[in-house]
Amino acid sequence: MFWCRILFWSFQSVIFSALVHSGSVPAGGACSTDNNRVENSTRKFLTDCDDKTFCSGSSNGTCTPKKCRRDEFPFGYNPGETVPALCSQGSFCPDDGSGCQALVDAGGTCELNRDEQCKQSSDWDRLSSHLNFNGSICLQSTCVYANATLGQRCFLDNTTYVDPGPNGQQVSRTIIRDNCRTPSLFCHQTYLQCLPTKPLGLPCLRDQECQTAVCVYPPETPLHVSPWQSVVTTICILSAMAATCTTLVLMHKRQRLERHRELREYYHEQLR
Repeated sequence: MFWCRILFWSFQSVIFSALVHSGSVPAGGACSTDNNRVENSTRKFLTDCDDKTFCSGSSNGTCTPKKCRRDEFPFGYNPGETVPALCSQGSFCPDDGSGCQALVDAGGTCELNRDEQCKQSSDWDRLSSHLNFNGSICLQSTCVYANATLGQRCFLDNTTYVDPGPNGQQVSRTIIRDNCRTPSLFCHQTYLQCLPTKPLGLPCLRDQECQTAVCVYPPETPLHVSPWQSVVTTICILSAMAATCTTLVLMHKRQRLERHRELREYYHEQLR
């Protein structure tokens, strides 16, 4: 048993070291695009290269400075350091930062959770919502239009993210997306058909099933107090104040009586 534990902890140390040192090759170092991957828990794109470079090829690859960026403030750069340029409209920067590419047509390959890589449809203004990008959405690594209508067959894309929670416990969160026309429709997980979204109060399994995108009133919703609640609250406050005043008066009277009794006994003792 003791040696089993030693082997177990040694194996864990090796794995941890590999994870720590992965993606740390600087510019000019050797790499391979075969090692490009998406981390299983956080879904972060990882390569052999560091945050400032990308791998140039599968065999005899070299870590090369990135040619573009997707974020306004990219990670890994120091203040004042030159950062790659953002891509112009009509193009996008892939996860590895290898250079701006043209938007992908429907049916083409896209990267995880990168709806902005997909080209918008001709009627994008009618399909666009907060759940897609100009009416296009990347589902199962494929660009599609969010145009499935009522009763049509739809398909889902389930992505689970795992993050460390309190006390080291892992917290998982599953994001389910579909190609139905939002926010008026959602894809039923069992029937795989687009159905109308539900009003508040009806049972649901995920936020997309609700007309307001949440299954309960959002936290910022103003709280409306009913008149009877105001009356009951006022009565309770007045009753509490009256009870407090009455208690204080009775306590004061009792103290005065006790003080009066002490003085009377004192005078009686003096007159004897």
